[in-house]
Amino acid sequence: MKHLLLSILFLAVVGTSIAQTTGQISYSMDFASDNPDMAMALPMMQGSTMELYFMPDKSKIEMTMGTFMKMNTVADVKANKGLLLMEIMGNKTATELTDLSKAEKEKTEEPKVEVTSETKDIVGYKCTKTIVRDADGNEAIMWIATDLKASLKGQQQFGNSKINGVPLEFSTVNNGMTIHFIATKFNKKVDKKVFGMDIPEGYTKVSEEDLKQMGMGQ
Repeated sequence: MKHLLLSILFLAVVGTSIAQTTGQISYSMDFASDNPDMAMALPMMQGSTMELYFMPDKSKIEMTMGTFMKMNTVADVKANKGLLLMEIMGNKTATELTDLSKAEKEKTEEPKVEVTSETKDIVGYKCTKTIVRDADGNEAIMWIATDLKASLKGQQQFGNSKINGVPLEFSTVNNGMTIHFIATKFNKKVDKKVFGMDIPEGYTKVSEEDLKQMGMGQ
């Protein structure tokens, strides 16, 4: 289960940069694994979804992981800070993110990006198949909509300046768990209120160091 959370949490911090559009993308999520330990968790993953909101300098991910986990992450790139809210089986925690660029600063090698000639339409946008490979040989297949301009800064897989656009379909593999995301809806309007970073009532504040000790940090 720890590895499953790590597979999901690499998506936790999103950022935006210059020349951007504004929008909300809804994704459906599917899971598969040949690992018996991972496969035991698959029934709990049914019905998982992700919402990505973005506008210049701000972004947010709302992720619902089946019946056991919810995660909201807001990022303000201009201020270089964010907020991570997690609810795991009723346990609610809030973590203030103090340096969105930290993961990029600690990288020893940039992922390799291969842009192919394959294209397809997803929710009305032409997407190009792009393959991203990290230094450990892990591979992510993404279908990128280049007409949407929102860089995903701060993410291990997506935080790369060579990726020009927003992934509307992508698959990741981590510790034997394959996670497939595909956009099901795009909305050009976003309420600025979704990017608020006040900690709601009922959440226990934990530090970034606490998350690392729990095996869930960046």
